[in-house]
Amino acid sequence: MSHIHLPDGILPPWLWILGSLIIVIYFAIFSKFNKKFGTERKIALLGLMSALMLVAMSIEIIPPAYHMNLAALTGIILGPALSVVAVFIVNLLLVFLGHGGLTTIGLNTIAISSEAIICYFLFRFFTRKPQKFFIKTFVSTFIALFISAWISLGIVYLGTKDNSYFFEHKHEHNEKVLSHNEENHLQEEHLKTEFDIKKFILIILSLGSLGWIAESLITAFIVEYIRKIKPEILDNF
Repeated sequence: MSHIHLPDGILPPWLWILGSLIIVIYFAIFSKFNKKFGTERKIALLGLMSALMLVAMSIEIIPPAYHMNLAALTGIILGPALSVVAVFIVNLLLVFLGHGGLTTIGLNTIAISSEAIICYFLFRFFTRKPQKFFIKTFVSTFIALFISAWISLGIVYLGTKDNSYFFEHKHEHNEKVLSHNEENHLQEEHLKTEFDIKKFILIILSLGSLGWIAESLITAFIVEYIRKIKPEILDNF
């Protein structure tokens, strides 16, 4: 749900460069402390969850035009540190399948990883007592999906706001040298390209809520099943 399907050249350079820089810094830190995160004993799970996310994110549920990513499930199973690695791998592979451009890898990794990290900590907090385990997993996943959706919306807002600013600035700069017809044409083009962020948020939240419920239920069923047959997988640390 949190995946941003934007080609290269849409988002402003400062935004995607910042996202890429954050991910580079993360991996620089991760490479020094990867043993503490149990990387060696979780390589198989890392590959499994990466593959599972890749398949899930390549399938669109119609309706409501929703992409599951199972990042919340990945966070629960891999923990917050390794889940970021899995999310990055999936986003890198999805670029070659046409799901966004190279410049969105960092931002998509941040948005989807937030879902995994938030769900992990909520899951650990809520399930300290085993009662109502299924419901607690559902709630943890739903909240994580909701928050990560707002993070994605924030990224889109920053990108479109920045583009609008530069467009308007260029319009003001050339206003004196444009003819009346040229100015009207420019204004018409601006109206056509103007992004209605409020309408976009309304659509995402209304349709997305249906997908969040479905993904939260699937995650809860999977985690409940794992807890019954192989509970040690849920013991990250």
